Amino acid sequence: MAAPTPTPVTSSGGGAAPTPTAAPAATDTDLSGVWDGKTISIAVGYSPGGGADAQARLLAIHLPRFLPGDPRVIVTNKPGGGTALNARDMLRRPTDGTYIAQFAQGLMVAGAMGQAEDWFVWDAYTYLGMVDGAQEENLSLMCGRTDKMQNLDDFLNGGPWRLGDISPDTTGGKQLKWFELTDVPLDIFFGYGGSAETAAAFDRGEMDVTTRCNATYAKQYSDWFTQELAIPLFGWGNFDPDIQVPNDQPLADGMRSGRWPWFGDMHETLSNYITEQQFAAFDAFTALGGTHVWAIPPDVPEEIASTLQRAFLETVNSQGFIDDMTRRERVVAPLSGLATQERIQTLQDLPPDAKAILEQML
Repeated sequence: MAAPTPTPVTSSGGGAAPTPTAAPAATDTDLSGVWDGKTISIAVGYSPGGGADAQARLLAIHLPRFLPGDPRVIVTNKPGGGTALNARDMLRRPTDGTYIAQFAQGLMVAGAMGQAEDWFVWDAYTYLGMVDGAQEENLSLMCGRTDKMQNLDDFLNGGPWRLGDISPDTTGGKQLKWFELTDVPLDIFFGYGGSAETAAAFDRGEMDVTTRCNATYAKQYSDWFTQELAIPLFGWGNFDPDIQVPNDQPLADGMRSGRWPWFGDMHETLSNYITEQQFAAFDAFTALGGTHVWAIPPDVPEEIASTLQRAFLETVNSQGFIDDMTRRERVVAPLSGLATQERIQTLQDLPPDAKAILEQML
């Protein structure tokens, strides 16, 4: 198969023209020859048009401003194997600071869990970071129908309660697979076509409990809480209603007033039903925000690698990059390369029992 044709990217290719910014730090002076007159290739592990591709083309516009030598940047697309093809191709690419590539965070997870192919040594790469890896922790809820239960005790002492969702391969689906490994009384099934369909199924009584009862669905189905058709049982994430739920909504108002005294973080409310190791596996999985990881090949000299890491963070935190991403309705929540690697290392360092649970989730 022919190699992908590089696509030159300039500021005229989309987004606002770059805003003048301070020159690179004086410490970059000795590195000016690394990129002066050179071309940096950014390789995306997916086809054009998706989220990773959008990130790459905006990185190509803004990154040169933060590197000495003002290099030219091109973007190529190398889809295949869920980005594994791109990660493997990187192993034969230049280690002189002129090659950057993207692969899925899930590939890193597989590597840390020993589920990837032997050639993928996840911690051999040098990571620049993630554009969307540090997203704010959301509040996830489990709610029950009041025609089946009136409080958390009814839930825990009854059941098993029917809970349907889209697919076991989604993030939410993997979390529900985790619940199946605990003593929480749930009967989980899959097959709905989307989140809206799942919420509608709960509304018409096809299931007894649901996780589709956050702020979005509380607004769409306000009678769940105004008419006491549904009650929150427990949750996980950020419980601050002023952050997670808009004001003057029944769900937020009920949280503030203590309307459901049993309602709280499942680490406390379900402590007798879920083991410490099960919680450790769940927490490690839910900490994985974002999808697309940006890296450079192994063995790039340390001085060049650290300059690229700094330039990447300055780029994704720059107002021009953020504005361009926002216009495309893309999330910007930067995570450094070191933080990206440390997060995956946490999975690899899980105690054996917790790691075995996580493997079943994945």
